[in-house]
Amino acid sequence: MLRARLATAAVAIPVLLAIILFPSRWPLLVLVFVLGAVGVAEYATMAFPTRLRDRAFTVVLGTLVLAGMISEVPHLVSGALALGVAGSLVWVLVARPDFDVGLRDLGISWVGSLYVGVLLPHFVWLHGLDQGPRWVIFVILIGMAGDTGGYFVGHAVGRHKLIPRVSPGKTVEGAVGIIAASLLGAAIAKLVFLPTVTWNAALWLGAVMGVIGQFGDLCESVMKRTFGAKESGSIFPGHGGVLDRIDSLLFPATFLFYYLVSH
Repeated sequence: MLRARLATAAVAIPVLLAIILFPSRWPLLVLVFVLGAVGVAEYATMAFPTRLRDRAFTVVLGTLVLAGMISEVPHLVSGALALGVAGSLVWVLVARPDFDVGLRDLGISWVGSLYVGVLLPHFVWLHGLDQGPRWVIFVILIGMAGDTGGYFVGHAVGRHKLIPRVSPGKTVEGAVGIIAASLLGAAIAKLVFLPTVTWNAALWLGAVMGVIGQFGDLCESVMKRTFGAKESGSIFPGHGGVLDRIDSLLFPATFLFYYLVSH
């Protein structure tokens, strides 16, 4: 498992850095859209494993929301959401004679569509800010450092279960390791590529993102537990699916964007 993780990271990290640092934003837009579409498809497959029609509807809905958010054009964002709401209700009316169950399933479809379609595009929005590429790398660095710290600390000294009903493998010690490693990642970022950021801001951001990233991870675990899935997919050897890779990044990226635009 560890060897597969390292091999995947060795290939993915240079490619990801090249996309983030590319002079044009188009490679990042394409990457976010593709990852988002795959992520929505993973969610739909978990939620509706034997119901192709509902799975296809969820993918269309999530992709619509994703496209609107990536556009960064206010009326396209609101238009995608409005079309999604109206289209969803018409879908229940026309295509679901069991409309009471259909309305409940509609809620399930919307959770995944908003989770991926609204949160993931914040990487694009973050990239468009001053020093945006560096901040995108900051989010990824904090996430990778936290995952690594949590993995090794949890395996070495993890004894007390964090929330066993949601994620039996996660421990309190591992959670502390994630925060400690996130602080280390923030310190490295400050020294290497964010020299204008104060130490207080860098370490505070690292700590907060280390905590809320774990909430994102646990929220995705709730989805998998609810749908009876061990992993969201298998596209990344040793890492699972797209959702398994981005779950600890979505909340921090969204938080960081609004933190930066408000300061």
